[in-house]
Amino acid sequence: MAAPNSIALKANVASVQAWRPTGYFWLFLVSVPFLIYLILPILIIVPMALTKGNLLAFPPQWASTRHFTELFQDEVWMRSSWTSLKVALLATVVAAVTGTSAALALYRNNIFGKGFITTVILMPIMIPVVVLALGDYLFLARMGLIGGWMSIGMAHGVLVTPYVFIAVQTSLSGLDPALARAARSLGGGNLALFRHVYWPTLRAGILGGGVFAFIGSFDEVVIALFLAGSSSITLPVQMLTSIQYDLTPKIAAVSSLLFALSILALLTQAFVTKSRSRA
Repeated sequence: MAAPNSIALKANVASVQAWRPTGYFWLFLVSVPFLIYLILPILIIVPMALTKGNLLAFPPQWASTRHFTELFQDEVWMRSSWTSLKVALLATVVAAVTGTSAALALYRNNIFGKGFITTVILMPIMIPVVVLALGDYLFLARMGLIGGWMSIGMAHGVLVTPYVFIAVQTSLSGLDPALARAARSLGGGNLALFRHVYWPTLRAGILGGGVFAFIGSFDEVVIALFLAGSSSITLPVQMLTSIQYDLTPKIAAVSSLLFALSILALLTQAFVTKSRSRA
């Protein structure tokens, strides 16, 4: 009985190994059009930003950096960029503190309703953003906090906290609980426990989640549109307004810079994570 089963198993393994190269090749061919569809609109933005003309058109009139120069000289665009930077930094700090604390609390304690609490923490990325934006508006309007960049940053912090929470939870899954128990038995306090046991494991997760939190806040437009005032217009809101009323190649220039910023942030996060894993 063992011999036929062994022969059949070897035949199945051989057939799977024979299918792999062919199957992967066809999967690659099928995925190529979808990848082109996703990437091509992004790649078109850059040459449109380098046009000599005053109209947003493709193919562009090559080539000039005048729209980038005008962008950096435009006070309205620079003010909205600075507002977005402040909002994103505040949101990232809020998300890092809240997401890390929540992940540690759920990891270290057997809390009743742990699954429900996790669902509540993840809810900002599970419900439509417009619902969250309306709730933020109604809540903050009663407190007289509409129109400031800090209110947008706090609302964005709630929105992007799940990114840090998920990243830190993933990092904690690779931590041996015996290390924390050993540190406790040696008299280590909460600060020493976090510094010497949790931090070496969590820093990659906090950094990765923080990068996604920053990008998510910097790019967010719905909540910012609900909460923005005349002095707290973020860059995405300014882009939306310009698309509606003043469609020029400056929009493509801003989009190109945002694309470059996102790539730089992701590369930095990957480099730092890889360097620390080697160390």
